[in-house]
Amino acid sequence: MSEGDKMEGTEEKKLAWLQPELMNRFKRNLKHGDLLHAYLFEGTTGTGKKEMAMWLAQSLFCQDKVDGSPCGVCLNCKRVADHQHPDVLEIEPDGLSIKVDQVRELKTEFSKSGVESRQKVFIVTDVEKMTVGAANSLLKFLEEPDGTVVAFLLTTAKNRILPTILSRCQLVHFSPLPKQILLQELEKLEISEKQGALLVHLTNSLDSAVEMNRNEWFNEARGIIWKWFHQISKNEKQAFIFVQTDIITHFKERENQQLALDMLLLAYRDALMLYYRSVDLLAFPQHQDVLNRFQQKVNGKKLTESIEMILTSKKKLESNVSAQGVFEQLTLLLMD
Repeated sequence: MSEGDKMEGTEEKKLAWLQPELMNRFKRNLKHGDLLHAYLFEGTTGTGKKEMAMWLAQSLFCQDKVDGSPCGVCLNCKRVADHQHPDVLEIEPDGLSIKVDQVRELKTEFSKSGVESRQKVFIVTDVEKMTVGAANSLLKFLEEPDGTVVAFLLTTAKNRILPTILSRCQLVHFSPLPKQILLQELEKLEISEKQGALLVHLTNSLDSAVEMNRNEWFNEARGIIWKWFHQISKNEKQAFIFVQTDIITHFKERENQQLALDMLLLAYRDALMLYYRSVDLLAFPQHQDVLNRFQQKVNGKKLTESIEMILTSKKKLESNVSAQGVFEQLTLLLMD
């Protein structure tokens, strides 16, 4: 197949849009065959970290490359994309963490010869969620690099990763797409600025933003969180009861409870932006009048403290504590 006949995959197009500089850099690496043995991809959700890892994995197994880049259409490329290639192993958190047994299983698999070639790839998503035991086990693996193994570690929280692991990986930063650009793309899809503003603060992924906008649960959720914030901002006692009647009943999963706090945090951030007269994009532009009235009766210090309280509550939710207790305590603190 000639280069002109190659079909550029949708993932490659997406990466070229999300991370053009990184794409060009890795294409040069692939062309000269100089991929390193371990990379740490860090950046916010939706910046293309997993897509890049999968694309690079395809490049190592592709049967019909062009200048080292994968074709995206051969059998091996498709199997990697479908998570079915036997020599591409993926690890994700089991519940709240990545456990030592998961890494041991990975090491066992990698002690064997490649099923179809000597090359092997492993991808660890949310590597910051490793237990200490898992991190130490992975560290021993990284300390003895094998030229036939390439590791891609993905994280949204580089500061939570052991320095010893950081030092053994090539750090690659994935920059988020500017919010205004993402908002413009949403507007092309007939999603208004008022609808899209919150979405672009919650995700850097166009696909995720569109999916969230279509989601009936999410659209209900944003209304619930705004009502909660409005009650808190007016020091209404109903805000405490609202946690039990509406918040906990709607946000049942841990992931969704974190999302609830993210949205509440954005409401306080909006108030802080207005307090300092920032021109930054608001997450709740349709409620600017309410936000203005709120920020006029508090001060920057109080708003900053409120944001810190919400961040502390997010950390509490990462452990096995009562979500209702976290939300109720936060409500009382914010109204204090």
